[in-house]
Amino acid sequence: MPAATSASILFNRFARGAGRFDADAAIRYLEGRGVRTHLEVPETPEATTAAARAAAERGDDLVFVVGGDGTLRLAAGGLAGSESALAALPGGTANVWVKEAGIPGGFRTAIDAHLSGRRLAMDLGRANEEPFLLMAGIGWDAEIASRVPPQLKRRLGTLAYVVHGLRMLPTLRTTAVEWSVVGSSGRADAALIVASNTRVYGGVLMFAPDARATDGELDIRLFTPRGWGETARLAVEVLAHRADGDARVHQLRASCFAVDTPGLLVQVDGDVIGETPTTLTVQKQALYMSVPSGSVAPTLRDAEPIRPRSE
Repeated sequence: MPAATSASILFNRFARGAGRFDADAAIRYLEGRGVRTHLEVPETPEATTAAARAAAERGDDLVFVVGGDGTLRLAAGGLAGSESALAALPGGTANVWVKEAGIPGGFRTAIDAHLSGRRLAMDLGRANEEPFLLMAGIGWDAEIASRVPPQLKRRLGTLAYVVHGLRMLPTLRTTAVEWSVVGSSGRADAALIVASNTRVYGGVLMFAPDARATDGELDIRLFTPRGWGETARLAVEVLAHRADGDARVHQLRASCFAVDTPGLLVQVDGDVIGETPTTLTVQKQALYMSVPSGSVAPTLRDAEPIRPRSE
């Protein structure tokens, strides 16, 4: 793949790791490497998507995003369908995509990895119209995410969700959920529904260890424990990557999955975006991602390389 000659930096100054990023130094470094660089510091989610879309319209080869997985998904929404590649830098709380893709943890080393890396196509999920890179969650995880105070998240990172989740456990109950996919429908008393585009959840868990972000489908798990004993057992099995064999975990794979029951909170890549009814869909290999050279992350197996730009 030809070397990048133009790039944008989308800098989320509110992200947990933003204080460690020197935007001026990054621009000098990139331009010293022959990469014409444009800086954007969007102040709202809408502005993040708009800035990414503008970078694609300019024809930038790489769009560096400094922020967490929530910032990445917003940028992805603006880049979908373009030939500009999203280049993630580790500026967020959990940096799940950075870890899954094997992107180095330091800003300078991550930039170097992108400049010498490859650009591959991956699927982009949608919850109604909201984009997501990693997964969508309906039920307990969205309830917990909605209650975590921002200051606790900034201070503790991923651990904030664990701490708050333990506090909330006595109040959480399963809900009768009606769902449908093409040609089938069902009903289950569910605690949690996770639709995975990639494999790693929250930086540590894998609800769908075989998920691939290149197959045009979501790997869906409905967790239906009865009582706290089964809940505890399922938690252990998820940690051990053995939950798929449990009768209380319903497995589906589909390009379109709808939850018709109203009033359940929905989160995508850690951002609570609203309530059900919700339809989850996939845009197959609609987004180019910059990843380091070398072995490809399992979730990107069979990804197509970036197409040459039109003359």
